[in-house]
Amino acid sequence: MKMSHNYNQDLVALSVLIATVGAYVALNIVLRIKESLGKNNRLWLLAGAIAMGLGIWSMHFVGMLAMEMPGMTIGYDLFLSVVSLLVAIGASLVAFYIVSRVRVSIIGVVLGGISMAVAISGMHYIGMASMEMAARIEWRWNLVALSVFIAAFASFAALGVSLLFRTTKRVTLLHILSSLLMGAAVSGMHYVGMFAAEFIHEEQLLPAHRGVVLGTQTVAYVVTGTTFMILLVALIASGFARVLIRRSNEAKDAINSRDILLKEAQEIAHLGSWERSINGTQVSLSEEMYNIYGLDKNIQVTAEMLLNFTDAPNREKIRKYLEDAVTNKSKFNFDHVIQLNDGTTKYVQTRGQVALNEQGEAVKIFGTTQDITDLKTIENELLKTQFELESRVQERTADLEQALIREKKAKELAEEATKAKTTFLANMSHEIRTPMNAILGFAELLSSENLTSEQEEYLNRIQANGELLLRIIDDILDLTKFEAGKMPIEKSLLSYTELVDEVVGSLSLLALKKGIKIEVTKASEMPAHIYSDPVRLRQILVNLIGNAVKFSNKGPIKIRIYSQKLEGKTLVSTEVQDFGIGISDEGQRQIFQAFGQADTSIIRKFGGTGLGLVLSRHFARALGGNLSLLESKQDVGSTFLFTITSSDEEQAKAQQPSKTQTPPAPVSLQDFEGKTIKVLLAEDLKDNQILIGIYLRSKHFVVSYANDGFEAVKMATENDYDIVLMDVQMPGMDGLQATRTLRAQGYTKPIIALTAHALREEVKKSLDAGCNAHLTKPINRPDLLAAIKTFVLT
Repeated sequence: MKMSHNYNQDLVALSVLIATVGAYVALNIVLRIKESLGKNNRLWLLAGAIAMGLGIWSMHFVGMLAMEMPGMTIGYDLFLSVVSLLVAIGASLVAFYIVSRVRVSIIGVVLGGISMAVAISGMHYIGMASMEMAARIEWRWNLVALSVFIAAFASFAALGVSLLFRTTKRVTLLHILSSLLMGAAVSGMHYVGMFAAEFIHEEQLLPAHRGVVLGTQTVAYVVTGTTFMILLVALIASGFARVLIRRSNEAKDAINSRDILLKEAQEIAHLGSWERSINGTQVSLSEEMYNIYGLDKNIQVTAEMLLNFTDAPNREKIRKYLEDAVTNKSKFNFDHVIQLNDGTTKYVQTRGQVALNEQGEAVKIFGTTQDITDLKTIENELLKTQFELESRVQERTADLEQALIREKKAKELAEEATKAKTTFLANMSHEIRTPMNAILGFAELLSSENLTSEQEEYLNRIQANGELLLRIIDDILDLTKFEAGKMPIEKSLLSYTELVDEVVGSLSLLALKKGIKIEVTKASEMPAHIYSDPVRLRQILVNLIGNAVKFSNKGPIKIRIYSQKLEGKTLVSTEVQDFGIGISDEGQRQIFQAFGQADTSIIRKFGGTGLGLVLSRHFARALGGNLSLLESKQDVGSTFLFTITSSDEEQAKAQQPSKTQTPPAPVSLQDFEGKTIKVLLAEDLKDNQILIGIYLRSKHFVVSYANDGFEAVKMATENDYDIVLMDVQMPGMDGLQATRTLRAQGYTKPIIALTAHALREEVKKSLDAGCNAHLTKPINRPDLLAAIKTFVLT
């Protein structure tokens, strides 16, 4: 009796889905194989075949479960069910192997389609044979043939589409299309095959089956659970494989990029690479090596061919380098010249080393060769330039040596001239001060006499002009000290505002005689004390304010004092403005030159040497400031700016301001009341002997005279004198020699040097010779008596 059967549409849809998903997973794995033909190809092929076989097997049994025959119980023989699965996997493996090869022909695709048809059809009909039921199957062979054809054709189409993965970027779309085609092959074959079967009911009982029979429910559970689990694992593995392959492709791309960069770098650097085996003759060259040697890239190159580009002597040297490197298993580096076939000559540098195997034996030699022709050209040019430069340097050095010799000679001549000038000025000072000592001394003596008013006026003029002459001499000596770099600066803490008031006070009487008022303006931010040289500051102020009074016939004279902080120090500025005769443009260019004045008529009218401003500028710069003319206009007036820089506050605070002391009263003859002092005066000039004799003429002094150093030594050692007054410059033996002689003989009485030398160095010479003090001519009575009192009575 022929049985009718129906299909559960849900299970039919599920079977089609399983077939399609299985095909997607299987083809996805095959795609990975095509993208990466590495050492794991066979493993991936087997994984794809298993996924495809399971998909076919699962689809078949889900389709069988979808068939409903009322009153019929169906079972499945376990052995045949397993055989059907193995057939599906094996035939799929053959198909995938065929299409996974590097090159696949049309015949290969046909054979692959046939293999897949065998997998699908074989699994289906073996699966049908595994059915255990109270019915038999009769086949309509035309439909059976159609089912096989559908499986073969759809598989052929699916595999053909999958081959396009290799030549297109639309991989996802083709993947889905091929999966649908393969799913159609599996599903179409199955259901056409089912239509080819007619089930005939048998009334008799089924014979007992010897094997294991799976019930319908069991088959459903096993098929569904196992299939989805394996398909899920296959999908995860496929996704993981995709990541690995992407990374592999990225690595390949990176390698390709590095290869391209390496090639470009070699081209830029003209650097080629090479290698050859120890026992081989052929050399493997990079593209740039062919370029360097001008060789055809299609020919095989031997080591001997490369050596022939070098001349015979260098060829043997190169062989020796390479043999030594292989023997010593060391690196090598040498330069040589090659001559190309077209006659071009190149300088190349070859470097390399030896590759060793695991046993430490040399198996390969490899290295690089660089075209250094440009570098050699540059090097030769540099050597040529260096030689030229060295020649020029030698010539220039010789010129400089000659210039230095000339400069040294000029410097020596200048120093000798300065020394000669200094000596001359010192001697001139001595020669002038010596008679001035007598002139001013006798003038001082006359001032104590009863004189007529006319005589007193004459005497005052003698004293004023004598003192003026001494100031001129002092200015000349100061200028000489500056030029010789010997002008001492002695700083102490002082009140600058008080010093200005003192100088203004001393010059106010002279200004009032001319009807001129001196106005002083002090800024409120002036510091209480500054650290500077009070003696030099007084000289500058006396010069500037004195000139303002001297060259003005109207007032006022304005003095402005202000200060500012500058990098931790105090800058003190003083402006002196007058409304006097002014200075011409030509005069402004000369006023700070030694012995220069604005106009020669000024000398005739006002006098002066033109040294005041020069010395004042020297003093100002030595004190960290400057002296400049701000503005001047003839018949309008002039404004001078004088600046100094005080030391920082910490340095200033470390010093205590000197307290003003009342000067001691002048020493007179009455201070020696009750005393008789024996004095030896060593002086070669009669005038000075008479003058000092008069200074000491009283009952308190007994004065003896020596005319030179020899007499002084003899008289001092033979007589008991309380003090010796020793003139420094005397004929024969001078005063310093006489002093040294006395001290050498153990003479201990005080010796005071009397000299017209005013330089500090001269004072030091006197003290170094053994003198107790140094008095500079012209000598006045109070100073002489004070020195005697200091060293005799105290």
